[in-house]
Amino acid sequence: MVMRSEGLLQLSYADQKRYGCDFNRQVDRTLKANDPAKTILQPKNNLECGVKILVNQTIVQHKPLLTRSGYWSTSQPDGPSYRVFAKQMTNPPAAHGLPTKSAIDKSATTKSVQDDANRRQTPK
Repeated sequence: MVMRSEGLLQLSYADQKRYGCDFNRQVDRTLKANDPAKTILQPKNNLECGVKILVNQTIVQHKPLLTRSGYWSTSQPDGPSYRVFAKQMTNPPAAHGLPTKSAIDKSATTKSVQDDANRRQTPK
């Protein structure tokens, strides 16, 4: 069985059982793939499930937010998704209408995010 991630937080129907998320795969299977009425795409359901996943990782398992075994690939240091995410957070794209050099105070970010951002800015 192929596991698909859907919605803003890229969640799966397996999260319903694992984290107690309010998704209904049986109902959603009767709807078109991009139907906003799908329970997994409902903003409230999606965000509440994301919070449950974070609580499980950080409170129940006592793991840091950024860990190789984190739920989302963007929070797994050393992975390609994380590197893209870290770069975007320190230098937002011009399409956002923000200055290309971030106004984010780098001293207010974690050392690991700063290090990753600096590695991306160093020409090879």
